[in-house]
Amino acid sequence: SNVNNNLTAVVAYYAYIIIGLDYDSFSPEGGTPYFIKAQNIVNSAQNLTETGWKAFESLRNRYWLAENFLNPAFKPFRSLMYTYHRQGFDKFTDNVVEGRAAIADALKTQLQKVYQDKPNSYLVQIFCFTKGDEMVNLFTQGLPDEKTNIVQVLSLVDPANSSKYAAINTSSGNK
Repeated sequence: SNVNNNLTAVVAYYAYIIIGLDYDSFSPEGGTPYFIKAQNIVNSAQNLTETGWKAFESLRNRYWLAENFLNPAFKPFRSLMYTYHRQGFDKFTDNVVEGRAAIADALKTQLQKVYQDKPNSYLVQIFCFTKGDEMVNLFTQGLPDEKTNIVQVLSLVDPANSSKYAAINTSSGNK
């Protein structure tokens, strides 16, 4: 079916993206049905005159966000979302060190893999924008080797903010 109202399409689209992200944080690739629904809205909105729905308009729009979530090249990113939340932050009440180590490992393997396969992808940029300060706060308390590795990974995938990430190494945390 065709979408004929941009506001309705935008609201429904982002609702499905948000629900998909939430489900991805609770089970590996659990958000897939919702990302498919978001992509269906994109496909149905191709007739709209408003921008943000078409691949050729930009590399950073609703079309590419839905595409990235369903593209097999971004499976490591989706795994990162699960590990980051479920095996990382959810473990903090029991063991902060183990939770932080799980996040560090996911960043080093999964985030770095997506970056190497798809440099400057929209998903990696969104992740760094939304989680950057949180990662600085988290790893400021890290172990020395962990800090060094994380600063390298984050500076590689988000070079524009490398000075922000460098602050991780200069802090005294070690908790």
